[in-house]
Amino acid sequence: MIIASIAMEELALSHILNAEGEKLQYILGTLPGTSSCTCTCPQDVLAVNKSVTALVEAVTQTQILLKNKLAQVLEFCPRPSTPDCKQDPPPAPCSPPPCPAPCPVPHCEKSAVQLVSQQERMLWNPGCRLPWKLRCCSGNSIGWDGHTPAQIQLSPEKTYVVQYTMNICVTTPVEGAILLRQSPCLAFTDPLPLCFSVGCSQQTLHYASVLRPSRNNRCSAELSLVLDAKAPVCVERAVLDIMELVAE
Repeated sequence: MIIASIAMEELALSHILNAEGEKLQYILGTLPGTSSCTCTCPQDVLAVNKSVTALVEAVTQTQILLKNKLAQVLEFCPRPSTPDCKQDPPPAPCSPPPCPAPCPVPHCEKSAVQLVSQQERMLWNPGCRLPWKLRCCSGNSIGWDGHTPAQIQLSPEKTYVVQYTMNICVTTPVEGAILLRQSPCLAFTDPLPLCFSVGCSQQTLHYASVLRPSRNNRCSAELSLVLDAKAPVCVERAVLDIMELVAE
């Protein structure tokens, strides 16, 4: 989640830098689609250049902070396991003699699943669950069945990270929320809905939450995304990731 937030900040900075470049193009009269600015004097060009320089310096400082944050986060991220790939063991050193091998530690593979929307530009009606199709999965604590494509089965007494990205578009302004509905209710902690407001355009929605099991609950739960709005929305593309958090 932290790495995803860093990527979103990088994307925002790229848009800011692009806007500053267009500002320089406009003041110089080289921006495509605009006429040459005949009232521009050297003082105006120098003033805009000074403004752009100050913003680039601020972006550079932000880049340094993001780089340090990413380096610290990567230290605590487990390396992705590749059970299907067979790698040759590293050659043994010639000298000094190798140390005794430590006691083997059992490896606990965490479960994960990635789902995508069944089709592009799919109409999502209010009160309905969004259907999915499977892209990849691992482990056995998260289940998905093609006969019930809108429901994901979660094993009890485990903690999960749920995140999704969704591109939606509407022809009329729509306000609503996307609910992470679970059955039975309160099998896991009840996450907050994702509230949105979209005009006559396209918008990308991002969401992430942690589901922790409720106390003394040993029943599996079914998870689904439900639209709570007064009008349908068009889902151009959606990706849902659910990953089990393994206790150290």
